[in-house]
Amino acid sequence: MTKPGRATRQIGLLATEMATRGGVQSFMQRVAEVISGVVEQDPSLQGYCLSLNDSTEALKQHPAIPGNLSHWGADRSKKRLITHALTSMPRTDVLFVGHLGAGPVACAMKLLRRVRDYYVILHGIEAWKRVSALDRRALMGAKKIIATTRYTAEECGRHNAIPADRFTVIPLCADERPVTPSPDFRLNGDFKLLCVARQDAAERYKGFEHVFAALAQLRPAHPEIHFNLVGDGNDQPRLKALAEDMGVQENVTFWGRLPDGDLAAAYQHCDVYVMPSSREGFGIVFLEAMRHGKPCIGGNHGGTRDVIEHNRSGYLVEYYDSEALARFIRALADDPRVCEKMGEVGKALVDGKFSQAMFGASYRALIGNS
Repeated sequence: MTKPGRATRQIGLLATEMATRGGVQSFMQRVAEVISGVVEQDPSLQGYCLSLNDSTEALKQHPAIPGNLSHWGADRSKKRLITHALTSMPRTDVLFVGHLGAGPVACAMKLLRRVRDYYVILHGIEAWKRVSALDRRALMGAKKIIATTRYTAEECGRHNAIPADRFTVIPLCADERPVTPSPDFRLNGDFKLLCVARQDAAERYKGFEHVFAALAQLRPAHPEIHFNLVGDGNDQPRLKALAEDMGVQENVTFWGRLPDGDLAAAYQHCDVYVMPSSREGFGIVFLEAMRHGKPCIGGNHGGTRDVIEHNRSGYLVEYYDSEALARFIRALADDPRVCEKMGEVGKALVDGKFSQAMFGASYRALIGNS
């Protein structure tokens, strides 16, 4: 409770979605945890989560969304979100805006003096272009623009004529809450490649077909190498047909979505994490693999270059270069010591640069400076 006569300051999070599975949702949960910790330490503070796509009940019931924050969800209604934000939310000292698309709402809240300072978070691809006039105004009205990688900050600044000093780069962190791996779950193959990603037609930049092409090159000498693809999406039928056309269907398993225990076991038992994406904003799945001590192979594009250290924690490969991809996979399959060493480097990065402690310290500093 706030002491009588003492003003209550508000810290808020305006998110697009928090209570479902996904990288962005996990990111928002980590930001909510930081706000929760700050509020817990200071009785003059209160905090809240406001979400476009979630219902209020879903926010309240989700185990990863802190209960000491208040919650309100628009249940996929933009009109309700805007009306509630502009008329019903308490006057807010610091507001974190979890997506560029929600920036104009925060800008309007500031114009109406319902928000003092706000920060807009950029994830990647949505900011690598000239954005709308409303979005640019929201970015320029923010106290700072938070980018998860240098690449996103540079691309957004270049396309939108925003000075570099308007940005701050705060990398993502892995979810460090313990999940017990399912004892009976095993991936397929003697040398197990893993990728956890949506298989949607709108996200064909993930590079699954290039993994298939690498497998086709490797299969005669390395039939033990198996690609385990976790996730679902409307592009999966095409991918299954493509794997068959390329003659690697016996070396690929489509697992669909896995429960948390099975997913933890998948990360634990894989040998290498592979996602040669051409347009990844960050790739929090790489951190999950690194946290389990696994080397990663990612695309030499976008934000992935800020996450994987080439020749140290894994390899970076050009998007269309299936020959190089096959060469890197073969190098890891042929020498377990290389796998182990790269996995150790990746784990050290997750324990330091990409830790929740570093993430929380960076966000707390922004709150303290507002």
